[in-house]
Amino acid sequence: MPHLIDFDGLEHDLFVLQHTAYGSREFCEKFDLNMDCDDGDYEWWEYKGLLKSYVGNKIIESAIKLRMVQDFAKHDDDELDVKAFDREARHGLVIGSISGLSTPLSLRESCNKIVHATEARMHWMNSQNKPEVEYWSGVYELFGESRGKGWQVDLNIPEWCTAMIRFNKTMQEEVDWHHAYKHDW
Repeated sequence: MPHLIDFDGLEHDLFVLQHTAYGSREFCEKFDLNMDCDDGDYEWWEYKGLLKSYVGNKIIESAIKLRMVQDFAKHDDDELDVKAFDREARHGLVIGSISGLSTPLSLRESCNKIVHATEARMHWMNSQNKPEVEYWSGVYELFGESRGKGWQVDLNIPEWCTAMIRFNKTMQEEVDWHHAYKHDW
């Protein structure tokens, strides 16, 4: 019997994470945030720290939950084509890229890279409306090493969230969770 996964909670977290990515520019413009900002309602270090902590935690939690859901479902039904669900969830989206590879990044691989990253950075941009203002672009850069070779993944958080939400909905519809949980007494 697998752990009970809160699908609605996962979708909620992804929605807020996506909203956060889309809202960073407006927030930073409102408070005139940049690296030289050290007074006002928010200081740069404070904003950057709060944002990275929130984003990092939600990405990690979501990645782990998705991987668990995939593994539980596949264990319960060998015929389930989780890879097809992954492809369908990413249809029309570019969730990110792995440096040096031209193949599309799958949700499963993105989750693996999130879990195994040894460094994570947020990509910052200057606002076109206020060039002195910096904001999070929505890209989360992950770095790590596998078999002695370094890798980098640039994760497009808004599109990753959309694909994750799609996948989450498909898993709820296509998997007989009642059957998977039936021996939980």
